[in-house]
Amino acid sequence: MEKDSSSVLSSALSGGADTIVARSSPAGRGGLALIRVSGGETRGLARAICPNLDMDRGWRASLVELRNDDGELIDRAVALPYPAPRSYTGEDMLEIMVHGSSWVIQATIDAFVAAGARPAGPGEFTRRAVANGKLDLVQAEAINELTSAETAWQARLARAQVDGRLSREFALLKRDLTDLLARLEASLDFAHHEIPYDRDAVQKGRDRCLARARALVATAPAGQRIRDGVRVVILGPPNSGKSTLFNLLVGSERAIVSPHPGTTRDVVEAELEVAGIRVILKDTAGLGATSDPVEREGIRRAQDAAADADAVLVLWPADQENEPAPSVAEQRPILKLRSKWDLAGTKALAVGWMAVSCETGEGIEELRLALAGVVAADVADLGGEVAIAERHHRSLDVAVSELKGLDLELPELAAEGVRAALEAARELTGEVVTEDVLDQIFGTFCIGK
Repeated sequence: MEKDSSSVLSSALSGGADTIVARSSPAGRGGLALIRVSGGETRGLARAICPNLDMDRGWRASLVELRNDDGELIDRAVALPYPAPRSYTGEDMLEIMVHGSSWVIQATIDAFVAAGARPAGPGEFTRRAVANGKLDLVQAEAINELTSAETAWQARLARAQVDGRLSREFALLKRDLTDLLARLEASLDFAHHEIPYDRDAVQKGRDRCLARARALVATAPAGQRIRDGVRVVILGPPNSGKSTLFNLLVGSERAIVSPHPGTTRDVVEAELEVAGIRVILKDTAGLGATSDPVEREGIRRAQDAAADADAVLVLWPADQENEPAPSVAEQRPILKLRSKWDLAGTKALAVGWMAVSCETGEGIEELRLALAGVVAADVADLGGEVAIAERHHRSLDVAVSELKGLDLELPELAAEGVRAALEAARELTGEVVTEDVLDQIFGTFCIGK
């Protein structure tokens, strides 16, 4: 059953019927650790555990003594209170910076639990922020993306979405759909007054909504690239220098390099960052005729990897004649490389091929630049309006499908289709959401966020 997000979240999550506590900094040993407390009983817990803290002096750091229920000193720490509603969660909230000792951290959490708090679940602080109107669901998802960002583009895009840029695009789609539905419903309400149905105006409204939804759907492939990485596969005949190039680009000896052909039998992969984007680079078995069943399996896996790749580097060694036509689908970017160019002598480079030598370094920087252009081709001009989550893509697909299928000759049926598209748009920002969806989203968060 679908409900408004505020009613889906239980009273314990939407207003502080209970108070939660958790470590908010990463696990492991360190100089300092951050502990968060949020909920309606935060002030009372603060009086019990750090009595010299003035919770009314919000947003100011204070040096406090933390004591357990026996009055024993746990630690001297820095505490920062956030009175409701001007806090991350919208509730009374407290952040405490303690020394990074595992005993101190656990003793502090135990003291708050003994005083009446309970341990927070994954993402529960952010879930409360959504319930209390501090964030929408898109911004909450972006916070999770930001905390797990490993590349510049991931962080940049997540930051823009935390700031609400994608939420505003979804709001504009919802506004246009609401206007379209209002026009259709008005035509139905006044039909008995013989006011004619303005089909052209409805079609213009439908086309505007459809164009907006399609533009957002079109960002999904770029969003997937940023989130999951770009898959780049190296192909070529045996002993063409694939593994040497792979190791050079990765910056470590990940693949075995040998003068004997057929060394690589399986797909070897490693991650690197190119143009601020995560790249999954894959080294593969040499392509060619063979009677060895293991080598044949390696070739099959290489071809499968190329079929699933976003881009392909095709190598052909300079000590072999006649560059072949790459045996991969042309719809994906292909960089054609004459490897081992230090062995080329006076050989001319064919049009469309790049010369590279891992021995001398010739062409390697040019290859890096070309690879950066391929990797960032469809993300370079993006702002924050990218449907990066799979959930966004599914809801937008529903909206597009409903709008495409509208029967504009029958306004009553068209209104039903627009209602369905509007429902999908409301799902995007969490205005309409299921408990299962909320659990799935916040279950991916770390505890303490």
